[in-house]
Amino acid sequence: MSLAGLSICLLGSFQVLVGGQRAATFSYNKARALLAYLAVEADRAHHRDALVGLLWPDLPNDAARTNLRQALADLRQAIGDNTASPPFLHITRHTVQFNTSSAHTLDVAVFRGLLAACETHPHRHTDRCRPCADVLEQAMALYRGEFLAQLAVADSAPFEEWAVLQRERLHRSALEALGHLAACYERRGALEQACRAVARQI
Repeated sequence: MSLAGLSICLLGSFQVLVGGQRAATFSYNKARALLAYLAVEADRAHHRDALVGLLWPDLPNDAARTNLRQALADLRQAIGDNTASPPFLHITRHTVQFNTSSAHTLDVAVFRGLLAACETHPHRHTDRCRPCADVLEQAMALYRGEFLAQLAVADSAPFEEWAVLQRERLHRSALEALGHLAACYERRGALEQACRAVARQI
C-alpha cells in the first residue's frame, strides 16, 4: 500500500493512514463505517437520505441527518479532507461520494484488482502459471483478516447486512485464491522433487 495520500485498510482491523501516519482519531464508529461504505461503494454518488437510512435507520429523519453531518465533519477531520488536493470526498447538499481520483489506496480494491488480473491472464492452467502465483501471493498478503472484522455498528441492521455480504464475498475470493496457490505450490514441489531425482542420476 502506498504511503502517499490516504491509505484505507478494511481487510482485518480497520486502519487509516494519512501520508503514512495513523489518521487522527475518529470520534465514533459511525464515521468509520461511513468511510468504509463510501470507499467500497465509490462507483456512484450516495444520496444523503440513503446514508441516513443505512446508518441511522431508527432515528427521526431530522436527527439522523444531523448525525450524518456530524459524522461527515468527523470523517473529514480525521482524514484531512479539508486540506487534500483533490479532496477525498465529493460532498454536495444532496449527495456524498468518495473521490476515486484522489491520492488514495484501498486494500479491498487492490485485492479485487489482483484477483481479476489473474482471472484475465492468458494461461491454460492457473496452477502452472508462475506470474499468477506471484499475483495471488500479493493478494493474500493484503488479506489480513475478514472484512471489517472488528468494526460493529449494532444499532444499524442495514449497514451490518451490507458488511456481512461484503465479508462473505471477499472470504470466498480469498479461499479460491488459497486453493489456486496450494495447487501451484503442490505442483512446484513435485517439479522440484523430480528435478532433484534427475540431478542425482546425472
